[in-house]
Amino acid sequence: MNADITNLVNNSQATELDFTESPLLRGLSEKQVDIVVSAMEHLCYEANAIILKQGEENKGLWLISEGCCEVTRISDTNEKHRVIAVLGPGTIFGEMSFFRKTAHSANVRTVTNSTVHMLSQEAFEELRQNSSEVAATILINLITVVSERLKLMDGWVCALTEQPDVSACNKYEEWHEFRAKLYREWNF
Repeated sequence: MNADITNLVNNSQATELDFTESPLLRGLSEKQVDIVVSAMEHLCYEANAIILKQGEENKGLWLISEGCCEVTRISDTNEKHRVIAVLGPGTIFGEMSFFRKTAHSANVRTVTNSTVHMLSQEAFEELRQNSSEVAATILINLITVVSERLKLMDGWVCALTEQPDVSACNKYEEWHEFRAKLYREWNF
């Protein structure tokens, strides 16, 4: 296990999640948080369990309250799993396929025994109809999380394409074209 994962594992076992500090539930009152948490499915996994599998559909927003998970992806060109991220308490995942009819783009696997809470689309729809202010806050929080992740990805890809080798020039042009299309067209 590398040092980053080891630190996260140690920290994730020592702290209990304060749901009001979760990026998904930030800005909600304790009563509103209780409404959302009661609408979630609460699941416990042992270490090395697959929560989400790349290529499968499972519509939900997942919130880790205890433990550590890693996000891995199998590339299209080989069967090697590449670790994309390591997630600890308070982190959400599953947002990319929550509102779109699409399969998961990566696997999420527990590194340690973990407790996660899943908000299904059906439960979210009930919140939207019965507690529209709560649902709106969740959506704003989700947009904030996604935009921050896009910002980080954009910075990482730009740094990668600026590396001084010949293939980086080609990567930069390809990335620049993709970004232009992303911001201009939204239709792939």
